[in-house]
Parts: sequence; C-alpha cells; structure tokens
Amino acid sequence: MSRLESIARAFLRYLYEDHRFRPEVADFFDSPAAEAAAVQPSWAELADVLQALRERELIATSGEGQLGAPARAGLTGSGLICAGRHDGDITSWARSQSVAVLDAPAEPVVPQARSAIETTPRRIDYSGLTRVAKVVLLALPTVHARYGDTVEIESTARRLCEATRQEQPDAGRVRLLAQRLRSDLSTSSVANTLGVVLLDGLDEALAESGLG
Repeated sequence: MSRLESIARAFLRYLYEDHRFRPEVADFFDSPAAEAAAVQPSWAELADVLQALRERELIATSGEGQLGAPARAGLTGSGLICAGRHDGDITSWARSQSVAVLDAPAEPVVPQARSAIETTPRRIDYSGLTRVAKVVLLALPTVHARYGDTVEIESTARRLCEATRQEQPDAGRVRLLAQRLRSDLSTSSVANTLGVVLLDGLDEALAESGLG
C-alpha cells in the first residue's frame, strides 16, 4: 500500500470514528486514526488525498482550508460502506461485487416513434430509487452496530427495492414506500449519519421518477 493510500485509509477511518457531521479536516492530524496508521501527512499530501476521495465520491466537503484542502469533510453513502465494511481499504471496496452492482448502469431507453410516444403512457424511471434503497441495505449493518435497532428501516428499504424491480411497478406503492423511507432517514437514530448522506439522493431520485 502506497503512502497516499495509507493516508486515505486513515482519513476514512477518522471520519467513520468521529460522530460529528463533517468534522474539521485539521483535526485529522491529531486523531487516533492517524496515530494508529503511523502517518503524518503534509497539508499538500492531504489535499491530494481529499481530492482523490472526492472524485471517487467517498467524501463530501465544504469550506476552504490550508493549501487548497477543504475545511470540513464527511462520508458519503459509499464512503460509509468503504470505511465500515472495508476498514477504509479503497482497493477492497472497489473490488467488492456489491459496489459493482450499485454502479451498474440503468437500462437504456430505446427512442420511440412519435406516434408511439403519443399513445404510450410515460415510463417512470425507478433506477434512482432502487439505487438508494440498495445503498441503505448495504450500509445498515455498519450503522446498526453503532446506533442500534434498524429493523424498520431495513424492512422499508427492502420492500422499496422489491417494489421498484417489479415488471410493472405500482407507482402508488413505490411513492408510499419512498416517503416512508425518507421519514425513517429523517427522524430515526440514523438521521445524523445515514440520513445526512442519503436524503438528498432520495429526494433527487423521487424528483427524477416524477413521484416526488
């Protein structure tokens, strides 16, 4: 593992172990995660690592710190899985079959002739809702270990995933389950963790489907 990979792994562990929303990047230098990994990066090295983590969509950042590095950073849904299930090992995370499933492209929509478009009901795109439900199911085992009972959220996410993958999904049922999942992510014990990183994605998926 290269030095920058070691820094990236330690930084993901730092975010995972810190319960604050988007903690200060500067606090990483004195964190247990950095000490355990025996890495003491420069600001320039850390800025490069954070840029790479952003490009992989493992972290989200805000503000401006030293030498172009962001002031704050937090895990995304994928970052939570990488840090929790793979101990921050990006290579292991990238190779995992579950991530490959999440990144699978949506089925292409074949353009229709004008006459067909005028007579065929609009096709609802459920792929975004399916993707969010899968991320919830993948991340819940890690979140459960830290915050307790997540049975209801898991049940809702599983039913939403199943409902969107039906041959002819029931739009009313999909909308109800998506709104229930949104409520769970907003108000349950995971509101400050999984809710923070997935609510925007769920809202976007609802808007894209036309069910929002």
